[in-house]
Parts: sequence; structure tokens; C-alpha cells
Amino acid sequence: MTDRETDGAPDFVQVYQDQLVPVWRYVRSRIPNHQEAEDVTSEVFARAWKSWGRFDPGRGAAPWLLRIAQRTVVDWNRRQGRWPADPIDLDLVENASSNPAELPEAILLAKEVLTEVSSALQTLSDRERDGIALRFGAGLKMADVGRILGLSTAATKMMMARSLTKLSATLAQRRGRESVAQAPLVLDDLVDQALLRGRSAVGSPELGDLVLQLAVIHRPKLPADLPQKVRVCVDCAGGVVNSVRARWTRGASRSAGGGFRLMVSSAFAWLPLSPICLACTIPVLVAPLIALGVSLDIAYGLHALSLLTAPLVAVVLWRHFRLHRKELGVVVGGAGATLLVAHLIGHLVVAVGVPDWSVVADRLGTALLLAGAVIDAIALNLWVASQRKRLAAAAAGFRLAPA
Repeated sequence: MTDRETDGAPDFVQVYQDQLVPVWRYVRSRIPNHQEAEDVTSEVFARAWKSWGRFDPGRGAAPWLLRIAQRTVVDWNRRQGRWPADPIDLDLVENASSNPAELPEAILLAKEVLTEVSSALQTLSDRERDGIALRFGAGLKMADVGRILGLSTAATKMMMARSLTKLSATLAQRRGRESVAQAPLVLDDLVDQALLRGRSAVGSPELGDLVLQLAVIHRPKLPADLPQKVRVCVDCAGGVVNSVRARWTRGASRSAGGGFRLMVSSAFAWLPLSPICLACTIPVLVAPLIALGVSLDIAYGLHALSLLTAPLVAVVLWRHFRLHRKELGVVVGGAGATLLVAHLIGHLVVAVGVPDWSVVADRLGTALLLAGAVIDAIALNLWVASQRKRLAAAAAGFRLAPA
């Protein structure tokens, strides 16, 4: 059991297991090409891995991850230049008509009907199709759909009702029938029935059929290779070092666990300034700086940068602490940053000379800050290695949750 699980918050692997299917269904509903949809799904989880330090468990994993997915789809559309409506996804329709994905009570729907519904979807705006994909594909509640789209819950319900009414009217016009009345706002509960039990008890049979058809279209089967593909993408998203390594080892075989790969903690960005901090209190260290052509004025000027860099390192240590949950690094590094700031402020307060307490604060603060960075780097590497190992195991034995 991981530290994240012991405090009641999900860790990344748990979120991956719970949300891979909803993310895939949303992305596949918005991207017509099957292979590109797999790539975008992998990119979503790679972005989530990089942003995991900013994840707030209190706001829910699904809305946070689907917001990343929505932005990734928008970026993909921008790169592809596909702002107009996408063509009908015949491959998705074919899959839905032959296998109504986890809707046990749903009848097999005719391919022609699903094609017609898919075509009618193209008449909606991009935001409306996004809302339908988030509701029917990802299975989000209206409040979470609205949070992702920047709408209130009431506005989201109205948009969804309006979208279904427009779809129904378009289909009725193409079939030479009268359009149904405005979709009721209580339709949200009826959508849940369609998603969970494969049927929808709507007063209007046409509207009930439409809800069921949308549920089937937006719930494609998870590709067998996608869990491993996402795992590999996340495994290569650990920063610049891993990105460079991935380029050199592309095509090479990978071990199931990914192995232990050393990460250079960003807390060490402060390291080049530490000799200057020591040199101002240990005179013998000034000589190498002068030999390198660094004047005392420049050395003291760089030393003063620690007034900014030391607190920044403490912030980095805090963000890493939110990942690995090992307090020692942030406590030791935070104490060192505090002592260094006190030492530097002492230079400004005391006009002549350097008091003994300031010298002690300089030496001890520098040592503690570097020690905190080392402790943090070790904890971060152990956490990353553990997550990658568990992620590989989860991907290898990925199973769909029961419907």
C-alpha cells in the first residue's frame, strides 16, 4: 500500500486504473482516427503524470483528468487544423453496432441507425459535442461536465437538453417525421439509466431511442494494447533525461517494471550557488573563485541571489513532498532556506561586520538546504520507481471494471 493510499487519497496508478476507460471513451468519441485516439489517450496520461504534483484529491480525479483530456483534444484539433465538423466515424459505428459495449440489456442497433445518429452529431457545435462525449462517453455528472466546459450545472443541463432536442429534430426531419418536444431537464437521470442498464424510460420513444443510441456510440471497446501503450508513454514522460534516453532506446525491448532510473531533482538547481554561500564565511574558498576570474563584488552579488533561490528550493521540496509524502526532506530543506534568508537579511540589518549568528546561519543553512535536496531526490526516485513498477503491473493485468 502506498503512502497516498494510506492518507485516503488516490495515487497515480489508482487513477490510471479507474479512469483509463472513461478517458479513452471520451477521446475516441472526439477523434475519428483509432490510432490517433490511442496516441492522444497516452498523451493525456503523460500530461497527468507531469502535473501530478498539482492534483487536488478533494476536487476529484475524474474531472481533473478529463479536463486534461479535453485540453489535449483541443490541442490535437489545433495541430491537425480540424476545426470544422469531423467526418462520420464509420469504424466507431461498426464497433458499436456489432458490440454494444457493456450495455447488457441493449439490443443490437442497426448500423444504418447509428450512422444516421453519428451524422446528426456533426450538426452540433464543438462545445455541444464535447458535452455529449463527456456525459455519455466519460460518464461524468452534469456538474463535472460543466466544470470542465466552464459552465454552471444549470447551464450544462440546458445545453444538454438543447443538444438532444436539436439531434432529435435533425433525425426527425431526415426521416420525414415530426420533431419531439423540448427535452426535459430531468433527462439527466434517464441518461444514467441508459449508461448503467442499457435502457431509458423516457416519455417520448424517439428521445428514449436517441439516448440509448448515443450511449452505445460513445462507449467503444478498450483496445487490448492501450494499457501498455499508455504505460510506455508515461514511463517516458519523467523529464528531459528520460526523454533523451527514450530517443536513444526507441525500439529497444523494455522490462515490465521499467527498472530504477535516476532522476535529477529540480531542487539541485540551487547547487551552483552553494560554494559562494560557503565562500563568504570560509575565506580559503574565495581563492578558487578569484582564480576563475570572479570578483568579490560579483561573488557577493550572486550570493545575494540565495535570498530568492533558497525559498524557491523550499517550494520545490514542498511540491515533491506532495508526491512522495516524506516529510524529512522538506523539513530539513525548509529549515536551511530559513537560516539562509535570515543570514542574508542580517547583512542588510548589520551595517558593519558579520555577527557570529549570521555566520552560523550561513554555514548551517547551506548544509541543511543541500541535505534537504539530497533527501528529496532519494525519496522522489523511490516514489517514481514504485509508481512505474505498479503501473507496469496494472497495465499487464488490466481488467475492465464490471458494468
